Amino acid sequence: MSVRVMGSRWRAVPALAVILLPLFQAPLPSPPAVGGGRSGGLPPVGLEEQYGPLEVVDLERLAHSGRSYHRRLVQVRGVLGVLVPGRYLDLREGAAGVMLIPLEGGDYDEYATLIGMDVDVTGVARVLPAKQETVPCRGSVLPESQCEDGDLPPLPGAQPGWPSVSISVTKLMDHGTDRGPRPRGPVTPADGGIVGQFRGANLCRDLPMATRRDPADWVLLTAEGPVWVTGHRPEGEVFRLDPASRGDMSRWLAVSGKVQIVDGVRYLKAGKIVMASRPEQGPTTCPP
Repeated sequence: MSVRVMGSRWRAVPALAVILLPLFQAPLPSPPAVGGGRSGGLPPVGLEEQYGPLEVVDLERLAHSGRSYHRRLVQVRGVLGVLVPGRYLDLREGAAGVMLIPLEGGDYDEYATLIGMDVDVTGVARVLPAKQETVPCRGSVLPESQCEDGDLPPLPGAQPGWPSVSISVTKLMDHGTDRGPRPRGPVTPADGGIVGQFRGANLCRDLPMATRRDPADWVLLTAEGPVWVTGHRPEGEVFRLDPASRGDMSRWLAVSGKVQIVDGVRYLKAGKIVMASRPEQGPTTCPP
């Protein structure tokens, strides 16, 4: 069998070639669902095979161009916060933000130890659906997003006040130390020291500037009130904070040493300094 096609002249072309030609001109399909790679007895498929190579993306770009990154593997940086307590976190930089969805239930509690900190997040970006149906899938009835991405959590529907873009988190690290979540629970420094929020070089005017003994002294805001920390820069083995940076005020420190009170002002001659977990009440803000 043969057919005729229009060219500079008529000639016979095998029918099969005409049938296959549109297939080679069709657009590339979107990345397949992760779960699809595990069916039929096949071995697990890596994230890069499913969602493409890792892309380092600016948070503002991801937040405003989410559909360009839908179902792509991304890495993004921002300040970790809470969106829905116990369930969803968010990542923000200025006015831009994305939702963070932990892969496992226990991951939320681990990630929460870094709330308020500058972190790097790796995971699969997905746009929240405005409306989502449940469909027959893999012998069950599942939300469409879970059927499409079987190894990722189902997406919640979009809600007013929520970011429109989510990341299903595969890795979350403290940007300042390149380390993961720290153990939960309070940190108790040795030698009768204290735990508090780093307040830089008295950036919030927690204490009268006239009470500062040395230009290198900095302030720690504790449950008992502010204290001047002396004799040690705000740094440890794996971190260094900037006393002039308001961005570093999201950090909590455990400082070893003994507190002295002079004319009603507390001073702490510091020994060892380590990072501490942020307590439940969160940081105290100060005017810009």
